[in-house]
Amino acid sequence: MTNVTNAVTNTVAARTVADIEAMHRESLAYQQVEMVMAHELFGFSEELKGVGELPVFVGDHPLVPKRNDAHVFNKSLVRRILLSMKGGDTSFMLEGDKGTGKSSLVTQMHNRLNKPMINITGSNGIDDTHLLGCKTIKGGDVEEFDGVLSYAYRTGLTCLIDEICTLRPGVLVGINDILQGDGVINLKHHGIDPTLNPRDLLNVDGGMTIVKHPMFRLFATDNTGGKQQSDARFAGVNAQNAAVRSRMTSFKVGFMTPEEEMKALKGAADAYAAKRKLTRMDDMFIQQLVEFAFRFRKAFAMEEACDNISFREIQRWAYKWMMYSDADESFVDSIYTNLEETDRVLAIQLFKSTFNRELILPEEHAYSVTSIADAFITKSVAASKAAAA
Repeated sequence: MTNVTNAVTNTVAARTVADIEAMHRESLAYQQVEMVMAHELFGFSEELKGVGELPVFVGDHPLVPKRNDAHVFNKSLVRRILLSMKGGDTSFMLEGDKGTGKSSLVTQMHNRLNKPMINITGSNGIDDTHLLGCKTIKGGDVEEFDGVLSYAYRTGLTCLIDEICTLRPGVLVGINDILQGDGVINLKHHGIDPTLNPRDLLNVDGGMTIVKHPMFRLFATDNTGGKQQSDARFAGVNAQNAAVRSRMTSFKVGFMTPEEEMKALKGAADAYAAKRKLTRMDDMFIQQLVEFAFRFRKAFAMEEACDNISFREIQRWAYKWMMYSDADESFVDSIYTNLEETDRVLAIQLFKSTFNRELILPEEHAYSVTSIADAFITKSVAASKAAAA
């Protein structure tokens, strides 16, 4: 942490929590913003009840996510998240199936708000030093470094932790103070100077205490929300402490409606075609891709399939369809090959139901080693007999 030096005495001036909070308020007062109606900002035709105008930061920032014009926002979900943020909530969990757009929702909301953010993807190897920092040796001196989360907490960024439930449960317990919105946290795992007077333990410049910036927010995404589950699709996910989950405002992110999904897919496909100089996909094909996805999702909901089909997968299918100029081969490479064996049978049936014709599989899927060997042997035997005759 950077110490404040008194210009007259050239001694370190101990800053208090109140000093830092005053600095935050002053910096925000000088931050230029423009007020925009929320529904206009997110592309809705009607106002978002209770939200009204939102402050949008003016100016460029390298940590503001890139805009995706094809993104389709869910009106109810956006409204509830915005109201929760305005109401003072700082920690949010977005839970939903694969490919429902959890991370995209966060990044695209921050793009529209022009708010910078930083992110980290969870894994079993992430621990409190990645999130809250540590002490290290540099040039013979002991220096303190922030983790991703403590840096965002200190500077007013939004921190996005993707796949948060892949973290070990004990790691999340260690950030309970941040999750519950505490305005001041102590990085006690950095260690305590044994010569420090206990009265000075909360001095901001002691290295252990950091003050929450009022613009800080924490978003997390996960497929299970940290709850006990038996879904084998999400290997590596840990059930999290219930006390951790209770500190976060949780939202369910579902699949888009068919109309929304067609709109999003058309926007993404048109942008891809323009960038790659490909022929645009026909609207009827867009509709058929979405129809196939919903047929498969219905089968999954009825426990007739092992897995679901996400928007991410049909978007890849659309891209490859335009690239290959072939519906069948693009389907095989984008979706079919990734499926469990039992789901492949279902996929062939649903493809026929959607397109009113049989799926033409490439030779590596259409023929087994046994059938190829049998045909080759039969041909060889016939040739040998012909030669002997």
